[in-house]
Amino acid sequence: MLQDDFLRRLDSSVMTNLFKTHRIVVRRAKGLYVEDVDGKKYMDFMTVITTAYLGHNPDFLVEAIKEAADKVIAGGSYVYYSEYLVEASEKLLSLFPKELSKVAFKPGGGEAVELALKIARKHTKRQEILVTMGSYHGRTTGSLSFHGSRRKEFGPVPPSMAYIPYPYCYRCPVEAENCEKCSESIARLIEYYLKFSGNRDYAGLIIEPVQGVGGVIYPEDSFFPRIKRILEENGSLLIFDEIQTGMGRTGTTWRFEALDIIPDIVVVAKGMTGGLPLAAVVTKEEIARSMEPGDEHSTYAAPPLVMAAANAILGYYKEKKGEILKNVREMGEYALKRLNELKERHKIIGDVRGKGLLIGIEIVKDKESKRPAKEETASICFNKALNRGLLLATSGWYGNVIRFAPPLTVSRDELDKAIEILDQSISEVEG
Repeated sequence: MLQDDFLRRLDSSVMTNLFKTHRIVVRRAKGLYVEDVDGKKYMDFMTVITTAYLGHNPDFLVEAIKEAADKVIAGGSYVYYSEYLVEASEKLLSLFPKELSKVAFKPGGGEAVELALKIARKHTKRQEILVTMGSYHGRTTGSLSFHGSRRKEFGPVPPSMAYIPYPYCYRCPVEAENCEKCSESIARLIEYYLKFSGNRDYAGLIIEPVQGVGGVIYPEDSFFPRIKRILEENGSLLIFDEIQTGMGRTGTTWRFEALDIIPDIVVVAKGMTGGLPLAAVVTKEEIARSMEPGDEHSTYAAPPLVMAAANAILGYYKEKKGEILKNVREMGEYALKRLNELKERHKIIGDVRGKGLLIGIEIVKDKESKRPAKEETASICFNKALNRGLLLATSGWYGNVIRFAPPLTVSRDELDKAIEILDQSISEVEG
């Protein structure tokens, strides 16, 4: 088989030990489906780690990239500007409140996070940063410093970082009796940290409104207005990492819209280009003015081909926003209903949580002890479901959460088919 040959050649030349993934070699992709080199099709319910928001290779995106490739490929916003950069910037900012009026682009989320922290430090003239435990902000050496689940072999925690708990309702780190009290207690801890941590002066808090890689964890909505007020009282900035939640994934264009707050800095990426590498830092004008020429540089920031893709995706999203968000909310509600039905039938599904089409399914040894079932989760995603033609990603502090994140255009029939495969896969693992 072609795939076996490709995988053998891949393992001999590429550092495949760097990442755990599905052992398939894709030849083409369209809509919800990817096809491997042997012709087998798979339903992509991880949307390439939530990048192919509108499905794979939509026709309008393919045409926009081809048209741009005929004109100019090389270039970047630190060399010269392109018309695509101007148009995509305007479209992106039109999706934000008027207070957030300036944007800078980077090739990937980790670099964008680093830029956001650099801006916060320059603006506040402070160095210390608050980070939440279990968070994920990229894997560059710099972004690992702001990583709430960092690994010691990549170096010590910088002295300018401080880690605080994240409101994980199913496994509340402060052992509160319910979700609301869990979020309330952790907000109070943040307040104490800012007020009583000696001579430390915090530039800001970087936080995901939903921990994606951390296990699709949703704090109570009331948590965020409270910490925004606490940060403002301290002169610290709220930096929202919306890389996984932005562009409609949870039922609003940006997750912060549902939380009745406006962050000081927002980092976005996935969903803007349909799969090409691009991230953005969006902030207020007075904060952006803190930066000066030479404070930042990137050879591959906003190249014309990528910005043409962003311009096409953002334009389509603006035009179809109401229709897209309606589908996300309706299909999300339906998926949650069906998945909670599975929870009632399966002894190893401990929790199902989510909004829109970003849903977490937590797999446990048993519901009483809640012991994480990492091996079973991996078997479901990388073996049982894969063999049945369904691509799912694992996540979570303990590697025991299935991330259920189909394209925003998914239909009810497609959800039914995927959930049936998931049901069968879990049954097989349960024995």
